[in-house]
Amino acid sequence: MKKVSLMILTALMLVGGSGAFAYTQGTFDKILSLGDDEEIAEDVIVEEPAVIEEELTASISANTNLGTNFYSMEEVDNGNNNEVEEIVWDNFTFQFDASKSTGNIENYTWDFDDGNTLFGIEVSHRYSLPGKYLVTLTVISPSGNKVSNQTEIIVNFDGFVISDNMECTCVPTAKVTQIDLKVEHDAKSIEGEATVTHEGSSEDCTQRISFQQCHLRVTIQQYDGSSLVSEEVIFDDFFNTNSITVPFTINAEGTEDNYKILLETDQLRDWHKPNTKWVAKYN
Repeated sequence: MKKVSLMILTALMLVGGSGAFAYTQGTFDKILSLGDDEEIAEDVIVEEPAVIEEELTASISANTNLGTNFYSMEEVDNGNNNEVEEIVWDNFTFQFDASKSTGNIENYTWDFDDGNTLFGIEVSHRYSLPGKYLVTLTVISPSGNKVSNQTEIIVNFDGFVISDNMECTCVPTAKVTQIDLKVEHDAKSIEGEATVTHEGSSEDCTQRISFQQCHLRVTIQQYDGSSLVSEEVIFDDFFNTNSITVPFTINAEGTEDNYKILLETDQLRDWHKPNTKWVAKYN
């Protein structure tokens, strides 16, 4: 006699003809009668198929991998050299989408490499500082399986400053006209220009005699924190136009220092209104 046992979920009992079917404790015993002297019972175990999870993938789509933060500052003189800085920041908005990720996903976690984390399929983020960042998306299934993916984001910096009127360095109480370029680490280069336009009660630069000509000195200063590391004078000359522009380029690669532009005049009769604009590139 052979015996057949089938693992099934539904209890059945079938009786008919010369054979009989009996279900006992989850086993389906099938007894086959081949004759008066011989019976065959067969035991067969059928296993439930294993549950196979769909493969997890983490897919990142971004509106762009390169953005620019804009900064502007204007010094407004309320009298007696009491300048007030009016500052405007406009940081670029990056948008991220994980909808092309596959698998049974329960959680989407975004790490923006600047100390901030968000959750969800679609998120947006602004970086307060320029630089290079590695965005990480991690997707997690209900069973705890994890898959991560990364993409690099670059944030450049575009700055514009309108300074209050410069004063001659010959005056002991003269204010310092210094522009902070707000350079962060990983910057590759800074390109910009400083423009001064004469204005004030004295005659303009085109009408002056030679020894009273308008004067400008432009110095690039390199700082480690609050400590001056080095400085380089890139322009120090007289001019006889009412406006003069001095371009500058700084190779910042390989340093984590900040840079500033110092604008000075040695002419007591000068009353210049400077503006400085620059772009710090990180890509």
